[in-house]
Amino acid sequence: MKVTVIGATGATGKKVVERLLELDHEVTAVARRPEVIAPTEQLHVYQGDVYNTSSMIQAMIGADVVISCIGPTTNFSSRHPLSKGFLNVLAANFSPGTVMSEGIPNILSACQQAGVQRLVMQSGINLSNGKELSAVNQSAVRTMRFIFSKAIKDKTIAEHAVIESKLDWVIVRPSVLSHTANSITYTAGPLTRIAPLRPLSFVDCADCLVRAATSEPSWIKKIINVGKS
Repeated sequence: MKVTVIGATGATGKKVVERLLELDHEVTAVARRPEVIAPTEQLHVYQGDVYNTSSMIQAMIGADVVISCIGPTTNFSSRHPLSKGFLNVLAANFSPGTVMSEGIPNILSACQQAGVQRLVMQSGINLSNGKELSAVNQSAVRTMRFIFSKAIKDKTIAEHAVIESKLDWVIVRPSVLSHTANSITYTAGPLTRIAPLRPLSFVDCADCLVRAATSEPSWIKKIINVGKS
């Protein structure tokens, strides 16, 4: 399949690109700074910005499916000691900006104009109301929703836009993500019970996103929880 990955230089996006290439898909990696992506066979690199719909359209032409891995980031430089740490994640979620609420509608518009019918969006388990989770984990989700209310609001707007679109969408909601050891051992599915605070590796999240894009037709127009049970 031909897959366009938006946010290809992020922690999840990098792993999504790697997984797709492992499975012999043709990949277009889209990033604001494409020069940081190493060239390889079956990988096309394209400069694009989710705030610029025209650049998104060009990156999607000919694609079978689009995977969005965009999310809030901080202004820490890559050399900053906190740039990959937990405090960086906290900072991004406390001040998320509008990358999701503005970027996802632009991606949806670009999909329609480029003729792409299928979109997979990475979101987060804290967008759940928690009804499918255990009582303890429901409490954890409610707490996280309160702490990260700005990020929740921004992502909620994005999710609603996807759900209301005419595309064959899949929303993937992972638990807390971390640079833990690679495993490809996780549970995923609609309303699946997961532990929201148990770390899920970026590799596992990426594998789930790739499945949603390429090999799980029963997930179309559904919200998928992914994490550890």
